[in-house]
Amino acid sequence: MTAEVLALALTLAVHIVGAFALIGVLVRNSGADVRDWWPGDDDGGPPPDDPQPQRPQPGGGGGVPLPDAQASPVRLREPGQISERYPRPARRPAHPPAPAPERQPEHG
Repeated sequence: MTAEVLALALTLAVHIVGAFALIGVLVRNSGADVRDWWPGDDDGGPPPDDPQPQRPQPGGGGGVPLPDAQASPVRLREPGQISERYPRPARRPAHPPAPAPERQPEHG
């Protein structure tokens, strides 16, 4: 057996052992049984223990939209571009230019 084949076999073996260890930890910590992964009987079996949770009725305190929600000032379905609806930001802060220095006459 050459060194390349031995290196490939060792790499494959380490990956297989790691995969089995990862699957074992996931199954042990999830509380699920391996039999839960397979589909159940086709006859439907007994009904589930807990019924479906009731959906909250609209208009309650936690509904959508939220009570403090405001409509957007721009509608995306209207014709035109979004940039036309918003003012452009100022490029520079508005401040007066610095006064130019006065020139001194040359005495010569």
